[in-house]
Amino acid sequence: MDHSVILLLVGGWFTLFLLLGQNVSTVLLGSGLVGIALWTGPRVFNGIIGPDIFFTASIYSLSIIPLYLAMAQLLLRGGVIIDLFRVAYRLSGYKRFPLGVATILTGGLLGAVCGSGSASAAALASLAGDELERVGYTRRYAIGLAAVSGSLSAIIPPSLIVIIYGSITMVSIGHLFIGLIIPGLICMAVYIACLLFYAEIRPGAPDGIQPDEDEDPALFRRSLLAFGFVIVLMVVVFGGIYGGIITVGEAGAIGAFTALVGMVLMRRITLRGIAQALTDSVVVTGMLMMLVIGAQILARFLAFSRLPTELVHLLQPWLDSPTLLLVFIMLLFFLAGMILESAAVIVLLVPILLPVLQAAHVDLLWFGVMACFMISLGLLTPPVGLSVYAAASVVRYPVGEVFRPALVFAVAGALVVTVLMLFFPALVTWLPSQIR
Repeated sequence: MDHSVILLLVGGWFTLFLLLGQNVSTVLLGSGLVGIALWTGPRVFNGIIGPDIFFTASIYSLSIIPLYLAMAQLLLRGGVIIDLFRVAYRLSGYKRFPLGVATILTGGLLGAVCGSGSASAAALASLAGDELERVGYTRRYAIGLAAVSGSLSAIIPPSLIVIIYGSITMVSIGHLFIGLIIPGLICMAVYIACLLFYAEIRPGAPDGIQPDEDEDPALFRRSLLAFGFVIVLMVVVFGGIYGGIITVGEAGAIGAFTALVGMVLMRRITLRGIAQALTDSVVVTGMLMMLVIGAQILARFLAFSRLPTELVHLLQPWLDSPTLLLVFIMLLFFLAGMILESAAVIVLLVPILLPVLQAAHVDLLWFGVMACFMISLGLLTPPVGLSVYAAASVVRYPVGEVFRPALVFAVAGALVVTVLMLFFPALVTWLPSQIR
């Protein structure tokens, strides 16, 4: 069969089953198997498929994923999300703008313990949506702000998509984590500026509310203890990585163990909760591993077809203008993030584009941070916008209404943070270069 026809068939297979709603990992695996069978014949399966799956499943950097997931699940089962928002709510003084800022900062802290943009958005929408509406914001703006704050999980370490990116490109995951810190803080600052200059406020709404006189001081002290525990945990984990004291894997193990001990000592979690947290961690890890394995099989077909090499030749004129090439690639990541889950975007696009990036001498550390940021913007934009859908669905509000305020934040973040990272790459690379 002609090679061009095979590429068209595999592309058609991938597109068809993706549109039919098949799981992305299944589509990747099926496309790879069909492509290899048509390109080389089925006999090659005996010598490639098994070893490929074993090699992918045994990559050390992927073993980090269940550790950070366990840490996140233990903290979530311990009710830390409620405590983070309760403390932020009190510190805001029950005023409109400070409460909005507190929601964004809570989203950043939640990203440091959760790693999932849609889960963070749903949690914030259920917790913060009503309170933001009480201080004067419109309903759709309150839910949109929750979605925006939740999307920070994609760029606040420990981000799961960063771990997957590092395992594919062999870039140090610790350097990627540290490289995300400054762009993440800049993104939060941009969102706070948007909150200041663009806000949908109900006519005649008061600027804030009176504090609840019946609020239990003991409950707040309990929340403050949990808030302090999360801060100390993040300092230990990321301070240890930055100081060169522990590796990323060791940091994940220490974080998971510390979260377990802390939640037990504070009587925040039962044996049943621990079992559920570990079960959820295993389920999500299995889903991500299937995604990576499917991408590896498809990447093997792409290697046989020499499509990445041909892509390098096709883009050869662009390699002399890397800025233009990067703008095109970032647009591709943004568009893919609009319609696919963030981990699927990484495993699908990075293996194809990696030879192009290497030929253009692009810093893969810088590119990984930039790609994760573009994917985080895709979580806020239609037609899919997973963070917006999660936030709107959990409070049963029309998702189309929420996209409007979320888009304003996404556009502002894209314009400011992307331009800064393009022209000042040291914003990403300087901190990792200081790791001992």
